[in-house]
Amino acid sequence: MTRMFHRVIRSDMTLILLLTLLCCVSCQMPGLRLSETGPWPGLASEEPVVRTRTILAIQGSSNRNFAPLLFPLLNDPDRWVRYNARSTILWLAGERRNTAPKYDYLSPPRERRYAVSDHQEWWNRLSSPEPPSP
Repeated sequence: MTRMFHRVIRSDMTLILLLTLLCCVSCQMPGLRLSETGPWPGLASEEPVVRTRTILAIQGSSNRNFAPLLFPLLNDPDRWVRYNARSTILWLAGERRNTAPKYDYLSPPRERRYAVSDHQEWWNRLSSPEPPSP
């Protein structure tokens, strides 16, 4: 009886190890580029909840390289997507968040129309090295 039990345990452990290995290998493969949003296709979803969750995942990654993907969402039709996009951009800016352009996620589209270009210019200034002081 105990032999049969050990065989079952051993076969289950082999299966678990195999599945773990498969999962680890698949996580190491380069991400699929399904859209212009790179490895974050949820940013292009039709569902605001999916876009918001993707924004929060980007914030969780703490990878500043993904911030430019959020700029177009500053003009998103959904106010919570706009709010979370701006919050994540500021989060990724770190200590320099106080230099960000003014932005009101509740303002009408006409007033938000320059938000994307303003934020892109600001981000580019953040990313470029500061000139040496004289």
